[in-house]
Amino acid sequence: MPVSLFIGSVKSLLIAAAVFVPFERLSSLRPGQATLRNGWAMDVLTGFMNGVLLYVALLATLGGINVAAAAAAPELRHWIENRSLLTQSILALVIGDLGVYAIHRLQHEIPLLWRFHAVHHSAEEMDWLVGFRFHPLDLFLLRVFSLGPLVALGVAPAAVAIFIGVSGWQSWLVHANVRMPYGPLRWLVVSPEFHHWHHGVEREAHDRNYASLVACWDVLFRTVYLPRGRKPSRYGIEERVPEGWIARFVHPFRRRVPASPMGSAGEA
Repeated sequence: MPVSLFIGSVKSLLIAAAVFVPFERLSSLRPGQATLRNGWAMDVLTGFMNGVLLYVALLATLGGINVAAAAAAPELRHWIENRSLLTQSILALVIGDLGVYAIHRLQHEIPLLWRFHAVHHSAEEMDWLVGFRFHPLDLFLLRVFSLGPLVALGVAPAAVAIFIGVSGWQSWLVHANVRMPYGPLRWLVVSPEFHHWHHGVEREAHDRNYASLVACWDVLFRTVYLPRGRKPSRYGIEERVPEGWIARFVHPFRRRVPASPMGSAGEA
């Protein structure tokens, strides 16, 4: 990872902390939760390590997708390149999140992929830093499935950057320990309420709410779960995932985990 990118990541983290730490205190969903919960530092370390590990791999993979798509669909790419930046940005947000929905659903339904995704779901308390808590292979798939289609279509780099910026901020927001009602927009845009149910132990919420930005994908594919006037009783999974970074990294390679995201935790 280039030094400039590392510095930029640190700045983004500090800005996010300046926003979300007071936000979680002023509008807390669970007021009794500590500002710095157990495991917060390991999640931050995980975020930076993922950036280091995935930088070259993502560049190489997306570069290969770009070359292949340029040869296979030049006319489609040319048409998209001639759209306005606003149109391309909207296209990037919608298509990129459809990619997130697709791979996220597979990560829950395919046992091999769930081994890695379980690291993210092992969080038993929700706050904005849970947005960093991913196994690098799990995060790699999310990035390829969201950014790959945009690169293949020849979406302008500025529009891709907008998608990356919005997605990054959204990842912090939807995991945050905040009470933030969206009203009728709760069926259109993914909210903290929407995503917290995805992490909830309740059986009826299992394998639901896969989208990251556009809640319409879950509505369309009938995987939405968004009851009114309730919140998950607790979060996490039955599988015990280690806390240390190295132990967490090797865990999916050493043990099998349930195909269902929560195992039998929802029955506990």
